[in-house]
Amino acid sequence: MRNCEKCRVLIKGSQKVCPLCGGIVHENGEHTLDEFPQIPTIYQEFHLFIRIMILASISAAVICFAINVIWTKESDWSLLVAAGILCTWISMFFILRKKNNIPKTIIWQVFLIGILSVLWDRSIGWLGWSVDYVIPSICVCALIVMAISANMLHIGARDLVIYLLIDVIFGFVPLLLLFTGVVHVIFPSVICTAASAISLSAILLFEWDNMKTEINKRMHI
Repeated sequence: MRNCEKCRVLIKGSQKVCPLCGGIVHENGEHTLDEFPQIPTIYQEFHLFIRIMILASISAAVICFAINVIWTKESDWSLLVAAGILCTWISMFFILRKKNNIPKTIIWQVFLIGILSVLWDRSIGWLGWSVDYVIPSICVCALIVMAISANMLHIGARDLVIYLLIDVIFGFVPLLLLFTGVVHVIFPSVICTAASAISLSAILLFEWDNMKTEINKRMHI
């Protein structure tokens, strides 16, 4: 325990100043546990994982930029990759800060980024990169963010039902653009649809019992 000579009180824990007068407290040789132990936040708990992911993201962006400069100077596709990575981390940041409403946060981010990219594309003469690259990329990024967030934040069956619907929407949008002929570069939309199908299959295979119970509760069956 510690004591304040001015207030003549004993102070539990490891505080270095007196909570009454703000003066320096002195150690009297007795060690006690803190009254208010520090609870690690989500950032502290997964700090190593987050640092590894940040390093992987920076490495991917740098490698893509180097490949772009060396072999494909005629296009600036590496900037789109970097923008996609940045959007992923922005999504992760807001999701971890507002983890009580993850699906709504993801939907709004994908919607806003998609609309802004289309408006930007139209403002420069409509080159089509917004529907060819950006929309499928942000959909895939959203799927990745949802998978990581569900694992890190231990999302239950209640939110998995919403995640299932979001997966279907994210996979349907690029597929709809592909079938309507709006998309001219096929592989981003195909990758997005495949990622959505894999994610949907994983949820159905591993969480179907929990989801069925939750659906029955909601439908009062």
